[in-house]
Amino acid sequence: MATEAQVIEYLRKLSKHKTRPERWEDWNAYDGSGGNVDDAYQMGTEDGEISLAQTMINVLDSGAELPDVPEPEEDEE
Repeated sequence: MATEAQVIEYLRKLSKHKTRPERWEDWNAYDGSGGNVDDAYQMGTEDGEISLAQTMINVLDSGAELPDVPEPEEDEE
């Protein structure tokens, strides 16, 4: 089982990556995936993980407040 320090170190490493929209101003998941929906979904998942890591490290390092959790979709309730 990972320790708290290992989790934070993992988030720090991941947060140094750039998401595809950060790397390319005109990023389009459909074009980037060659039209393959599964690949586009995977790219979005990876970018979401990077974005979350960046947010959490920013909160830890700056003492900022955690962002609000989005409301669940109707079918999630």
